[in-house]
Formats: sequence, structure tokens, C-alpha cells
Amino acid sequence: MINTSETEDIQLRSAFLHPTSGSLPLDGGELEWGCEADGNGAEKITPILTFPRRGERNLRSAGQAILVALILSPVALLAFTTADAKTITVAYPSPSWNTSLPVSTARDFGIFAAEGLDVRPVYVRGGPVVMAALLSGEADYAIMAGVTAVTSIARGAEVVIVGGHTAYIDQVLIGAKSVANLPQLKGKVVGVTGAGGVTEFATVEALARKGLMRDKDYSIMYAGNSPARVNALESGVIHAGAFSANEKVVMEERGFPLLLETGKALPEFPFMVVVTYRQKLKNNPAEVVAFLRALRNAMTAIQTGKDKVLAAAAKKDPNANVNVLRKSLDYTLDSFSIALGKKNIQALVSAAKLNVNLDGPGGLEKFFVDDYLTKVAGAK
Repeated sequence: MINTSETEDIQLRSAFLHPTSGSLPLDGGELEWGCEADGNGAEKITPILTFPRRGERNLRSAGQAILVALILSPVALLAFTTADAKTITVAYPSPSWNTSLPVSTARDFGIFAAEGLDVRPVYVRGGPVVMAALLSGEADYAIMAGVTAVTSIARGAEVVIVGGHTAYIDQVLIGAKSVANLPQLKGKVVGVTGAGGVTEFATVEALARKGLMRDKDYSIMYAGNSPARVNALESGVIHAGAFSANEKVVMEERGFPLLLETGKALPEFPFMVVVTYRQKLKNNPAEVVAFLRALRNAMTAIQTGKDKVLAAAAKKDPNANVNVLRKSLDYTLDSFSIALGKKNIQALVSAAKLNVNLDGPGGLEKFFVDDYLTKVAGAK
């Protein structure tokens, strides 16, 4: 297997985003529990937890001791504790710059403050753990994969989707240097992160829409994380692989061809959504509206003031490769949106293979409540 150099490995693991070293900066920034983050930020479709009701701490899973240690450790609780009752915590499952950008922009540019909100963003490794944090009361909102959200709701989690975040999946299909286009993938092997994840679903569905059918025209291999997929491409084990927008920039610079913009081939399939617990809708509906409005305004600021956002990123991290960030942002810029509708929820439900009828009584409302988006849209 061909080894990736240390510099390239760092680029491919994080593309100069947030480190995942296990440090716990408690200055109001992000709290990171040290697990290596996959560059795709892919979420497993099937959660590993049987979810408790909000406030309960008995996470009933094989890994409950580990999860409880992560969520309820003294350091984690210290990070969540605040003397200001208006402080809210937002959990998200991927350290990628694009995933965290709307929340960090709203925070850094005073957009949350203008809404009277003191927001603490917290990186928590993996969608199931994010959901556990939300249900246990350690987080007020979660930015998470839509498929994980609808699957969890179907299994009884008392949470609800209240808005969009990333309109399409931040993913592309990169070919080996010997594969110049999609027709050349026939009879070849495509590498994805692992079984049952969003990456696998999106890659297979996007290729099907381009006329390539799994097991007939190509086969899927579970090739591991980003550095492992690069090695597999270089060694000829796979002939194409799924990568994030940031990784796309690095891979193209290394001479690997772009075969397919996976996310843009699935325009109705939202990648990340905004989730909160149902009791929040009853206890503090005004906060939900304010949070969504701030996110919308932050997304507008990103889309209309890209240079300011990049300058802020460079100021935060002098070692950031602004060229990589700029190219990545160019690809994902129009994906930021809080807009969401029935067709998007249907796409998520279909991807999760849930046998539900959204047209039945309470069908859609079980997963998604659009009242708060309507209020944001109507606000002057």
C-alpha cells in the first residue's frame, strides 16, 4: 500500500479545519472529544442507541459506559454549564469547516448576540452521540445528518426537525488517475467509507441517476477513512472514491479527476438539518425562531461576504490554507439554507428505508414542524 506523506495526510484528514486532537478549549469555542474524524463527516443510517427520554441518563447500549463518560464527564459538564440562562448549546457531529461555518459565523459576527442568544457550539463525534446529548439535556439544538434524525425519530426519539442547514451532501466522487469519466467506471470498484452510511447511500443513488447500477456496472468496496481511500486509489484497489469538498480540492491538486458532484446529483436530499427536542417547542418557541433566523442571516452573510468569512478564518488560524478553504467554500456556498419541505423529508425517509406515510394524520409532523421556518420567512 502506498503511504501518504505526513503533510498530505493532515490535509486529507482535516483540510485545515478543526483539529481533532482531544484538546478541550473552554474559551467559548468548541469542545472536542478526541476521535479521528472522517473527512466525509458521514453518518451511519442506523443509530446505535436505544434513546431515553430527555433528562434520563441511562443510555441503553453496548457502549453506554463510554458514551456516559463522554457526555457526563466533569469537564464536559463544566463546558456546558453557564451562569447565563440564555446560553444555549449546539452540538454537531463533524469538525469540517463547512459543517460548522454557519454557527461559527453567527457567533463570531455577533448575529446570535443580535438575537439575544449566547451560543456555545460543541463538536461531538458521531450522530448517535449528538442525539444522546440532545435527548439527555446536554444540548439544546443539534446540526446533524438528516437520515440519522429521521431514523432516530422513527425509533421513538422525542425530537423534531425544525429547519435545514446543508441542502445537499458535501461529497464528490474522485476517480483514479486512470479513470477520466463515469463510463470508464463500468466493471470497476468504487470505494466508500463503510457499510450502511450516508456516503454509501448517496454514492449509489447518484450513480444510479447517471445510469450506473450497483453490482451490474460497478461494485462497492468499504475502503475506510480518507487516507485509506487515497491509498486504495493509488494502489489500484479501487478506481473511484467518495470525498468531501475540502478533500476534492487537495485531490484535484494531486491530479485525481473529478467524476461526479454527488450532492448536486441529489438536489432534494438534504445533508444536515437542525434538530431540537419537542419540549423546546412548547417551552421556548421564540428561541427556536430566533435561532433559525440567526442561522439564516449567517448563511446570507457567508454567501454575500465570502472574503470577510475567509479573512476571519485566517485570523483564527494563521496556518489555515486559505486557498483550499476558498475553493471548498466555492463548491458548497449555495448549499447553506434553512429552507426545508415535505419533499426533503420524504427523501430522507426513503433513504432510511422507513415504512411511513407522510400524508397520513400526523405523518409529516412526526418528523418535521415547519411553523418556525414560516415565522422566520415572515419576519422583517
